[in-house]
Amino acid sequence: MNDNLLATWEFSSDLNATALIVPDGCRDLIAITVIGEQPSWFASSLYDQTKPVLIQAGTVMKGFRLKAGVRIKNECQLNSVLSNCFEDDEIFNRLEDITYLKPCVGEALEYLASDVKSVAHVATEIGVSQRTLQRLLMRETNRSPAYWLMLARVRKAARSLAKPMPLIEIADFFGYSDQAHMSREFKRWLDISPSKLRRSPEILDQLNHLGYD
Repeated sequence: MNDNLLATWEFSSDLNATALIVPDGCRDLIAITVIGEQPSWFASSLYDQTKPVLIQAGTVMKGFRLKAGVRIKNECQLNSVLSNCFEDDEIFNRLEDITYLKPCVGEALEYLASDVKSVAHVATEIGVSQRTLQRLLMRETNRSPAYWLMLARVRKAARSLAKPMPLIEIADFFGYSDQAHMSREFKRWLDISPSKLRRSPEILDQLNHLGYD
């Protein structure tokens, strides 16, 4: 697996289905095959909130999850670049050529995903001004430092719901001002309340997949 890849995955469905995709801070390169058609490649969007995706019966998908901040060269040419690749090793080699992550971006995102309380602290840690950090991430990821900090926090808080811990304690532990603040953030990012998420094993399971946090 090359340095820009976080994970690979496969999915197939015999029936028409709707899958809920939670925001994970990553983009995926996906090979999709429908019965009777040639495989096609596309790059997923960077989701800002949970989104339902319709999946056609007989669809087979294979995904290559990129690390947060990785950029893709010539997205419109994915099919021509990857069309004749069938083995994972071949695909990994091609991905080395068409994806890249600037070290400064990787470092900034790593700090923002750690247990920091503010963007200002991250800027100090990596030795740049907040304005420089803002410009860097907006240019390279089209998202602000605050976006990345809040996304990592809500994903960690959501995963902790699998433990028998009171919601007010989870909110305090992850730096929310109170339980109501945490609930608003859950609705914003995940479109579900903490109490309902606790009863949604499918979404909790997806939050445990590798992503930005």
